[in-house]
Amino acid sequence: MNRLLYFLSLILVVSVSVSCEKILEFEPEGSNIEEDEALSTKAGVEALLNSGYEALAGYMGGSFQAFGDLMADDLVKPASNNDLDEVYRHNVLFFNSTVGNTYAAPYASVFRANRVLDVVDGFDFSEIESNRIKGECLFLRAFAHFEVVKLFAHTYGYSPNNDHPGIVIKSSTERQLLPRSSVNEVYMFIIQDLKDAANLLPPSNGIYATSDAAKALLAKVYFQMGDYANAAQVAGEVINSGSYSLGASVDRYLSNNVAPEVIFWLDSYLDVNGGTAFFASGNFTGNYRYSQSNLNPVLKPTRVFYDAYAGDTTDKRLDFFEIINAGEPDEILVCRKFDRDYFNVPLLHLTDLKLLRAEALAELGQDLATAIDDVNDIRERAYGSPGKNLGAGVSAAAIIEAARYERRIEMFGEGDRFDQLKRRGALENENIEVRGDVWNCNGMILQFPISENTELFEMNPTGGCN
Repeated sequence: MNRLLYFLSLILVVSVSVSCEKILEFEPEGSNIEEDEALSTKAGVEALLNSGYEALAGYMGGSFQAFGDLMADDLVKPASNNDLDEVYRHNVLFFNSTVGNTYAAPYASVFRANRVLDVVDGFDFSEIESNRIKGECLFLRAFAHFEVVKLFAHTYGYSPNNDHPGIVIKSSTERQLLPRSSVNEVYMFIIQDLKDAANLLPPSNGIYATSDAAKALLAKVYFQMGDYANAAQVAGEVINSGSYSLGASVDRYLSNNVAPEVIFWLDSYLDVNGGTAFFASGNFTGNYRYSQSNLNPVLKPTRVFYDAYAGDTTDKRLDFFEIINAGEPDEILVCRKFDRDYFNVPLLHLTDLKLLRAEALAELGQDLATAIDDVNDIRERAYGSPGKNLGAGVSAAAIIEAARYERRIEMFGEGDRFDQLKRRGALENENIEVRGDVWNCNGMILQFPISENTELFEMNPTGGCN
């Protein structure tokens, strides 16, 4: 029985604090196993580690991605959801339950990872097993801190020394009130965890984190910091490994398979005979899917976004979008990218790394031939021919423009657009506005839930971008 099936059959979520309390109020129904029982065996330790991945799915199964895309410029006002409307309007209040409940999930993943790190050396795991377990914990911990700091704190580059408030760093299971660390401190913590994880993790690990996954995430961290030299280098290590390929299809959201370009994903499955299922993709489907039972999806693309690409009908990616009732008063534009009952959710993939490396190299003015090849690889897959390729010898500025153009449609719905806009505003000195709000106004970060408000914890400013 593999680790995931064992995890689901033994324990969906483990209660693991020293007083046997729930882990940050984040667990499915039916879980009542206490710490002594859960951590009495090696299998229990593995189950607890797996619960960290389940918590990862709790925030990266479409929730955090939706928050990022709603704060960016490619979605229209959300339909019939007041909590998401606050996110869209850049004015999230203390009592936003959707944001507050989702905020618990990454810290649940962190807590579980830290608890495994507390106990793993007390069991007779082999050195290989122990290293792999520790590496997975560090990867999960870094992933959570990175996603939270991007949404709940102003971006890297907002202040000259990045000493502006970040988030709470949780490096242990000790229950204590902590202040927010600076953004710089958070990023340094994430980088160290990912470097350590890359050294500890194996090159192959099934549906779980690998050394390449840690490197891919590290490349994204460096890119968000504007450390383009390290971003290009680390991304190149994964790209040049030969373990991943773009393939012929632009669709990487597959139900019973994993696209060859995917480096790390959230696994979804349906076992009809066994009566078990785990759908990591539920929030994507719930927010975007158009059907006769859902004629007005919560999240829909803007026409400005669509029209930027619609002029070239050879673009295969246009199949992800459809105009319903064209020319009628009730015309809407919908996204078909997530139109499956369930699918594996790619979180780290080759498309991202190639476009990241292309832009990073162009920003550096180095190895422009490789940058051009990276963009052209994406374009040839999208258009089915080299007709749209960048020519040899084009300028660095042209490469950057092309990489950003491809990134916007390739990663629609993945929460990436908001990260890129803020990075460009902070580090590239661009005049970035989203629906009239500048990139560094107070509403461009989410508000923490009211439960975080203590004498040590500084809440984000209120009032949105007004």
